[in-house]
Amino acid sequence: MREQTSFALSSVAEANKILDYFNGFHDGFIRRMVIESRDRINEDLSQTCTGVFEVEIDLAHYNYPAGAEGFHPYSQIVRARFRNVQDILCDFREGFLGNTILSLSVVSANRLRGGETATEPCLCLRLARHFYLAEERRYELRETQLFTFTDAVFVEQATA
Repeated sequence: MREQTSFALSSVAEANKILDYFNGFHDGFIRRMVIESRDRINEDLSQTCTGVFEVEIDLAHYNYPAGAEGFHPYSQIVRARFRNVQDILCDFREGFLGNTILSLSVVSANRLRGGETATEPCLCLRLARHFYLAEERRYELRETQLFTFTDAVFVEQATA
């Protein structure tokens, strides 16, 4: 059984290193996605709605080193946990059905701080895939924003 390897991400430079290691999750797919709200009901029965979430994604992929031989099992799962998530916009329409991930990328962004009018620097997770244009009978490369976040941890799940 392999040990779990963990990678912390709080900057674009760290993201680039992590995504390089995982080859941008090329030819992978999202196995599972969980979105947890930070909203709550208070003791006085009022609600606190923050607009801030935590997101956990299990990415299934087969990682390769510089050569052609894979160095992880074919059923590798990497669990990514994103903190302080906002601006969720996940486009999984039928045109994306059956299409694997071409790449994940992380870029710098600015957003409104949860529940406030001030802006804050953050990171943005982007997903590139092919989208099928049925009327034109062709695929088009599309990169879309999934959400903004402040930091994340990627953990290679132990294998038997």
